[in-house]
Amino acid sequence: MKTPPRALGLALALSLALPLTGCGSMLERSYASVTPHTQFYDESAITSTLGAENYQGLVSALLHLVEEGEETGVIRLYQYSSVTGSAASDVDQACQEATREDPLGAYAVDYIRYDVQQTASYYEVDVSLTYRVAPEELSQVISVTASTAVAGELQDLLPHRPQKVIFRIGYFTAEDSAETLRQAVEEAYDAQTITLPPLEEITVNLYPDSGQQRVAEILLTWGEGTTSVPQNFLGTLENSP
Repeated sequence: MKTPPRALGLALALSLALPLTGCGSMLERSYASVTPHTQFYDESAITSTLGAENYQGLVSALLHLVEEGEETGVIRLYQYSSVTGSAASDVDQACQEATREDPLGAYAVDYIRYDVQQTASYYEVDVSLTYRVAPEELSQVISVTASTAVAGELQDLLPHRPQKVIFRIGYFTAEDSAETLRQAVEEAYDAQTITLPPLEEITVNLYPDSGQQRVAEILLTWGEGTTSVPQNFLGTLENSP
């Protein structure tokens, strides 16, 4: 008895579709296995820890703790390959990088203590962070792409007479400095359309001392009374390049 042509066509279509489905599943598993190597990942839903599989992931996990203002944290290093010779020395180097080279870490963190324990399947890193500023201040950091945006941001902030403004500057050029940021404060003050107390002192601190990404801490000392025109600005510059 001959098989109807329609049945033959259906059987052929099914036979072609099955290998494609299997191939798709294999590709999805392969993609999922390599993605974690590029960054840290959050395991908080299960273990309240962060996970990483390489050195850059370790640094990213530490910086995540800093950005969140966490005082303690746990990082698990899975299938980890050291870049310095041991996981402990890698953690030490990563802590130095997070607190000296990263702008937010250089500004906010005093030091990081850590303990590294090896288990059968991963290294567990317990970290304790001590901050030089109140961790809640980190939520008040203003991120801007370049220093040219500082004056515009300050125009909206100065009417509130802040004593401290923190900027995280994504691109800090060779022409930028503590002095140019102080001038940005003066420019924003001059542009005010309401009367404000005189600015007696402007202090600009930069973190770290060099680099294309910086945190600028601007401290403002306000005088008594009000004036529509800024009188003698006194600028104190610290940590300027």
